[in-house]
Amino acid sequence: MLEKLLQKSGLSLDRLQSFCLVAEAGGVTKAAKGDLTRQSLFSRQIKELEEFFGVELMRRSGRGVALTAAGRRLHTLAREQLAGLQDFKHDCAGARPELTLAAGDSIIQWVLLPKLAELQAKLPAGRLRLLNLSSAEIASGLAEGTIDLGIVRQGAADKLECAPLGKMEFSLFVPRRLLAGKNADGLTPAQISRLPLATLEGAGEFRAGLERITRRKKVALNVVLELSSFPLIARAVQGGACAAFLPGPARGEFDPAEVMELQPDWLQPLDREMALAWNRRLARIRSVVAEAVPVLKSACSNR
Repeated sequence: MLEKLLQKSGLSLDRLQSFCLVAEAGGVTKAAKGDLTRQSLFSRQIKELEEFFGVELMRRSGRGVALTAAGRRLHTLAREQLAGLQDFKHDCAGARPELTLAAGDSIIQWVLLPKLAELQAKLPAGRLRLLNLSSAEIASGLAEGTIDLGIVRQGAADKLECAPLGKMEFSLFVPRRLLAGKNADGLTPAQISRLPLATLEGAGEFRAGLERITRRKKVALNVVLELSSFPLIARAVQGGACAAFLPGPARGEFDPAEVMELQPDWLQPLDREMALAWNRRLARIRSVVAEAVPVLKSACSNR
């Protein structure tokens, strides 16, 4: 069967690598980084792959390219096989392979980095790459084989292998200087409404959910500052000028003598079940992925 596959010219590891580079960059020009010689080479190699397989792999889309259905399938296959060969090369050299783990900024800063020494000691990888991505981006990267493992909201990666990590709960963190001697546990909706708040910018899932439940509790959001991430919001709370609704792991950022944590029951709809996700096919090819799963489950689970 393999003899028939290779009877026709046009298929090579170099061509597949070039195809993956262009697919992931979104265009020949971006992949070549302005090198005209490489642009010509990439275009020719992709054309040769299309002639070999007898299908269109890419189409022009705006200023770049988009993969066809066949192109997406080939990209996944090529990525997996090239990753497996790279791991084999590491094994032959007696080196440990690289592992790419993706999560949101909050998970990276408040869950993974505090346990970095433990992860480095236990993971079977020589180098760990941590990528800050959304759950949707992580699910896409896992399916395409560009990411090895990811921490996502449960349900965001239904077509992948997942292991539950537990619930990420949310709290209201209030600088004591804003309470004027009041006990945070006794704050009424009206008092919370008067607190200056920092929150996420835009109309994402968290912001929409927060506005929905605060309307239900007749709490007005007195937003005075919008930022792009929870860790940045935590920095604003540290400064004492704003209160904020933040994931529970943010409590490690604050001195309890300076910032109080409030956990009203009505915040529970914001809670997120989190999961470790990976691609079963890639785990079969890359043993480092399969070996990393129990390590990350143990380190990151709050069950």
